[in-house]
Amino acid sequence: MSTIDLRKQIVKQIVLTKNIQDVKAQVALVLDYSGSMDHLYRSGFVQRLIERLVPLALQFDDNGELELFMFHNQSMQHPNAVTEKNVAGIVNREITNKYRFGGTSYAPPINDIVKEYCKPTETKGFFGLGKSTKPASTLPTYVIFITDGENDDKYAAEKAIIEASKYGAFFQFVGIGNASFNFLKQLDDLSGRVVDNANFFQANDLDKLSDDELYNKLLNEFPMWLKEAKNKGIIA
Repeated sequence: MSTIDLRKQIVKQIVLTKNIQDVKAQVALVLDYSGSMDHLYRSGFVQRLIERLVPLALQFDDNGELELFMFHNQSMQHPNAVTEKNVAGIVNREITNKYRFGGTSYAPPINDIVKEYCKPTETKGFFGLGKSTKPASTLPTYVIFITDGENDDKYAAEKAIIEASKYGAFFQFVGIGNASFNFLKQLDDLSGRVVDNANFFQANDLDKLSDDELYNKLLNEFPMWLKEAKNKGIIA
């Protein structure tokens, strides 16, 4: 059995214990592309991490795709979703040297996720003639947000998370390395939100977490958010 098949089995067992085996959701990965992350892309760490996250997308996403967003001071949606077929070598092939490194701002990707998945969007036709509206998704969105450092836009990020709590997106923040992550640690107590739409855990070295440990941490609060968001009428 291949590594990805083994990981699929681990995910299936975990979602059964959490009673979310029938949940369908859009799955997005938000990757920090600040300058301090450079060595993590070049060392193969980010590639290994993405490979470990694909089984979650295969479990929840209706298309089996892991949508990918890169961010520094701005947010950029990667043109290709990650799938079981294209995940091998995707970092070197499609990411390294394709983006510019920058600072660390959380608000842009949070806002882009809500805009992309949770709100209707208006598009123009050829030559700017005619308009059409793409409806908001009826599925919840599960977001894995990877960062290695504190953000420089705490007020804007706090505002973005509060606004996002009105919509069907859950943000699982993961801090890698030894930064303090004070802002992310405060999220669970952030007031003004409709529901608690974010969770955070820190791992100095994700490679040292077993697949079972990693998936359990990633799915720790997602089931509770699903229940609360449904009770509040945010998701169907």
